[in-house]
Amino acid sequence: MVIAKPEWFKKGKGTFNFGMTWQGAVYLLATLSLIFIGMMLPQDIITTLTIGGLFLFLIIDVQYASLKTMDERERLHYSIAMRNMAWGMIVTIVMVSLVMLNFNDEVNLGVLIVALGLVGFIINVTTRYKLEKSN
Repeated sequence: MVIAKPEWFKKGKGTFNFGMTWQGAVYLLATLSLIFIGMMLPQDIITTLTIGGLFLFLIIDVQYASLKTMDERERLHYSIAMRNMAWGMIVTIVMVSLVMLNFNDEVNLGVLIVALGLVGFIINVTTRYKLEKSN
């Protein structure tokens, strides 16, 4: 997109080897640190929207740069993993919401977000691992 260079995020061999250069690691660390900086600043709507918007822009920039380094097979695996993750997260939203509504009469948004993140991560990593093993 604008800032991140694709050569910073070249994929390495193996499932959990990110293989990024030090520039990519610093860029990713700076992007993720925006969350903690945002928590330490005074909580008003302008600060929250600014930090949130900047974080989303930078994390999408990282994702775009990393996608440019993938070959056709890796893109296919990425697409299948994202599809599976989306379906898993939809099912998780429905199931967690139904369980919470049956027991609490309200849905706790924090629990729902944590459950979605964990389920999405597990499905994505599992799908990519199985696809890499099958090829």
